[in-house]
Amino acid sequence: MDSDHINLLLLNGDLGEAQAFVARRFPGCECRVIQKRELREAGWLGQMKALRRIEGKALVFFMQSLAELQEPQLTAWTGLFHRCQLTVLAETGGRTVEYGRLRWLWMLPGALASGICDLATFASAWFLLVLGRAQARPVEGNRRTNSDTELDLAYLYPYPADANAAGGALSHVQGFVSGVASLKGRCEIISGRALRAGGFPVHLVPRKRTWFLFRESMALSYNLRFAWKAWKLLRRRTVACVYQRHGRFVVAGALLSRMLRVPLILEYNASELRMADYGDPVRFRNWLNLCEQISLRSANSIVVVSEALRQELMEQGTSNQRIVVSPNAVNPEVFSPGPGGAECRKRLGIDPAEIVVAFVGTFSYWHGVRVLQRAIERLLTADNSVGSRLRFLLVGDGPLCAEIRMGLEKIRSNRVIFTGLVPHEFIPAYLDAADIMLSPHVRMPDGRPFFGSPTKLFEYMAMAKAIIASNLDQLAQVLIHRTSAWLVEPGDASELASAILLLAGDGDLRKRLGENARAAVLREHTWEQNAARVLNRTGRIAREPGSVAVVGAPS
Repeated sequence: MDSDHINLLLLNGDLGEAQAFVARRFPGCECRVIQKRELREAGWLGQMKALRRIEGKALVFFMQSLAELQEPQLTAWTGLFHRCQLTVLAETGGRTVEYGRLRWLWMLPGALASGICDLATFASAWFLLVLGRAQARPVEGNRRTNSDTELDLAYLYPYPADANAAGGALSHVQGFVSGVASLKGRCEIISGRALRAGGFPVHLVPRKRTWFLFRESMALSYNLRFAWKAWKLLRRRTVACVYQRHGRFVVAGALLSRMLRVPLILEYNASELRMADYGDPVRFRNWLNLCEQISLRSANSIVVVSEALRQELMEQGTSNQRIVVSPNAVNPEVFSPGPGGAECRKRLGIDPAEIVVAFVGTFSYWHGVRVLQRAIERLLTADNSVGSRLRFLLVGDGPLCAEIRMGLEKIRSNRVIFTGLVPHEFIPAYLDAADIMLSPHVRMPDGRPFFGSPTKLFEYMAMAKAIIASNLDQLAQVLIHRTSAWLVEPGDASELASAILLLAGDGDLRKRLGENARAAVLREHTWEQNAARVLNRTGRIAREPGSVAVVGAPS
């Protein structure tokens, strides 16, 4: 067995920092990078088989923070399958934990206790979820007016394991509550993690359970703790409705709605079962299916981000009257031209004469990053005077990030900049540093309509930047070809590269597209408008002159 090399699995963070850690901790050893995607897509049995093929001196899991590790015990026990001498958990800050075979004896009692807790949780949850599905239905809430309602919304975010500092989900949460605030809505947030909430009170419900192997077990049991704590906070108050973002193994909103006897508004960005089929695999699928059915059946109103999701729900039997189509949006005061782009370019070492082409988002399957990689390779290897002035700025992280970065490593020199995750408050400066923004989404693998509503698209528009986007479903409904963006065939790297060259060489076209895009987003896609569509379902009436008057009630 060759034991002189180190296997590096980058969970998140910077690949260069991870490789530097390996060089310091294991001097003189070769570092072999394992693609996270390969393990992510393999499923249970595939992951175990893949681990069995890994041999060497150590398997290093590298991440920005060890606190982000969702299954610390299970990760430590991967040493039962891989054939390395050590399992090492390491973070950007320098903290490490190492597991050798002798340490397993010390860990064994805790693992057995966690396994017993997991087994009990899955068994009891199955019984309760089956019972809950049979009884799930929307609460018949009373129509309330401003005079007898203390809160318009109790906003629920029951995700204690979410440690992300950036991403579309957090952008949506912060944007939506800022829209409620601008409408003078009365709102309080109950959350499993710290959130910035537009000045609204935030009540934290941290997870307490530590004895678990599988994060799904923790998530299922957390529903009861979250709903109980939220009920204790709200039971003596008058609340128009509870609002919850849909996610995996979460039924807390449905539970709380029934406990308080107030309507539930469910923010539904996608079916988690469908997401599992699109490259984000899930374990315990039957439990997830029950959770999703309970949440959908219990919601008085379901807010979806696209027409494709409305059609999908209607095909499953959901009444159209219960569905509200509300695409993602932007705060145009936060995202506006001129918030530090020149300084950002200077910090990144970008010359003022260079044309910056930027992608901001998740390096994942349907986001088109492989198409983007091929387009960049074409442009950086072509002999073209315009192309020689291009710099690519790639902001974000995801399962394909390390793979894309390694693929471009040989040709990029200093012409492709990978920033990793950037906190949302700094994103406007990065966007302002760019000349051209990219949204190269691809068609869904099963041929169904693209269901997403990328938050970044509206942020691009608000920055008055020239946009190149795929001519695809909602993207093509929001953007108009040659007017507010340049649309290209999804998945066509050659057409994407040609569009980049076209816009890079025509400053007047870039300016016109950008100005039209900002005008369109101000007209139709602000978070205030998004929040108004939701508040319309609560029966709230605006209380101050100038705010948006909304009426109605959950059906």
